[in-house]
Amino acid sequence: MVSLNRNNSNRGGIAFDDNLISTEDVSEHTPLIDNVEQTYRQIRTTGVIILHICLIIVFEAAIIILPILCNPKNICVLHGYDFCLYIHSGSWLFNLAFDRFYHYQQDISRRNGYLEFYHKTRNLRRAPLFVISAGNAILVALIKLLEDYCNDETCTPLKLKPWYFLQILSTIEVILTMIALIWYLVITIKFNSQRARPDATQEDLSASFITTQTSASEIGFRDETYTESVLEKQADMIRYLRERNVYLGRLVMQYKQDLDSRSRHSNNV
Repeated sequence: MVSLNRNNSNRGGIAFDDNLISTEDVSEHTPLIDNVEQTYRQIRTTGVIILHICLIIVFEAAIIILPILCNPKNICVLHGYDFCLYIHSGSWLFNLAFDRFYHYQQDISRRNGYLEFYHKTRNLRRAPLFVISAGNAILVALIKLLEDYCNDETCTPLKLKPWYFLQILSTIEVILTMIALIWYLVITIKFNSQRARPDATQEDLSASFITTQTSASEIGFRDETYTESVLEKQADMIRYLRERNVYLGRLVMQYKQDLDSRSRHSNNV
């Protein structure tokens, strides 16, 4: 905890926590005035989402094609079904990597004041990892069932082979993941094309924030969803303003140090 306070004064000071702001947020020549009035900040996830979609397509193609190529001719070191299991398990790792990147960018957008975008996309960016995690849980049970009831490598009256079930499961996962990613991509492209200022700094959002506070205290029926929505918006606004004050406080601290160092340098000269 750091406190900025004037000596021999009763005006108090500004306190902030260093762990809320990284050193990358403040450069050596960051202008203070430009950062007080925030401008448009691009959401840098468009290219990564497209790459994620391409890898999902490759994943589905490998799950379908490998058993066809490997099984009849026995040209692969492993059975095609084994390859599919390894690919499905490995897909969880790259989905985790993408999820961490999306989480990082979402946190940046929230700290930049884009609270509405954060609310719209936070569940979409989580969806791929949730889907593949649920698929892996189902796959564990599926493997055991296939071992117990598919000894002759065929199951059900339709004579489905074990890897067919894995292909069906993977296809369902891919469909759900693609829906979430495409929706996420559309929202991101639309947001970047609008080039809007942070909605937390706009007057209409501040007015709606005050209105929700007033209406929440009025007599009348309010369901739990409405109350939770109001509280969530208030919490996000408070968090944003707090982090914004921390950021500006750090800028003030840096400029004060620069002025002191220049003053000492001029005195020495």
